[in-house]
Amino acid sequence: MGKRGAALISATAAALACGACETVFVQPADTADAARVSFARDPELGTYGTGQILSWSSGVACSEVLKIAAFDPMSKVFAGQTSSTFRLPGGQRTHLLAEIYGQPRAAYTVVTGCTNLISFTPRSGGSYVLAQRFNAGDCTTGVVDQATGAPPADLVVHGLAPDCGRIPNGYYAVPD
Repeated sequence: MGKRGAALISATAAALACGACETVFVQPADTADAARVSFARDPELGTYGTGQILSWSSGVACSEVLKIAAFDPMSKVFAGQTSSTFRLPGGQRTHLLAEIYGQPRAAYTVVTGCTNLISFTPRSGGSYVLAQRFNAGDCTTGVVDQATGAPPADLVVHGLAPDCGRIPNGYYAVPD
């Protein structure tokens, strides 16, 4: 193999490695300052062909989107994985992008899709439940503070900027 072939293989491998590492949210350390969030897959989606993804976003423009959790219907849901718990930095406004997506190539599916962008400031040491639901054509995402049983006072549901619907290359291929 010549220098050009070796360089091409090396560049391709580096691009694949960087593409994978750039799309995954790095949780803060498990300290008293971190907030904990539980996210469960919408049970009404069924198991054939519909998945969910939750991501951290850099802001309302979605210029950077990093995957937090995903429920792929053909591997995770069939294996019984329908919830995820993760940490967010306490005291910092956080933007979360929730997506329900259909797999049109699946044999037994009704393609359902919707995307919501929310933001709030998790309390240091707080505990939250996040849910995205698709019911009768209405797609909603909400957060409840487990200490109060109510949404955070500063919870905002944002409109979607054009880039919020653009999934980065390699996004679905990155393992949890």
